Amino acid sequence: MTMLTGCTPGNVSFLSDTGTTSQAAATAPPAPMEGDSDADGELSEFEKQVLATNAPRDITLHDGTVVVVTPGQPLPQPVNDQIAADAAPGAAQTQTADEFAPMAGVRSIREVASSYANELGRVVVIVYWGFGVWGTISSVDESGGTELGGDSDRDAMVAAATAWAESHDAYVVVVE
Repeated sequence: MTMLTGCTPGNVSFLSDTGTTSQAAATAPPAPMEGDSDADGELSEFEKQVLATNAPRDITLHDGTVVVVTPGQPLPQPVNDQIAADAAPGAAQTQTADEFAPMAGVRSIREVASSYANELGRVVVIVYWGFGVWGTISSVDESGGTELGGDSDRDAMVAAATAWAESHDAYVVVVE
């Protein structure tokens, strides 16, 4: 039988008791931050982008008035009216008999949609009368868009565009 000598009875723990409370305090979870989805106490670049996407936007109208657009809320009427007015010349071009004007009109409407989408941080879908039917052009047409076919019924096209927009966090503007 082996005997140990020189050992004294007592606390055999190698950790000091004073360090355990300060370690627990040091590992306390960070205070919650808006946008910190992983709760690590810091905002990653992705989390910053999400916050920016969901932040209200100031849109300056042509007359100098500033309108606040809040994501998730309907587009304020003055902004809606301005987008429709800016897209109207392109929509008019799509109705002409000129050989090249209709496609120039489509490009013009797409430019309006893309410009406002950049300002708003959301896709913009424009419903317009052109080529003998109600159609849509969106700021994402180059990469897919709404894929809605033309319709002779305005209300049906607006309803289809609205349904698409609701499922894609987009705004719908109708050019009359």
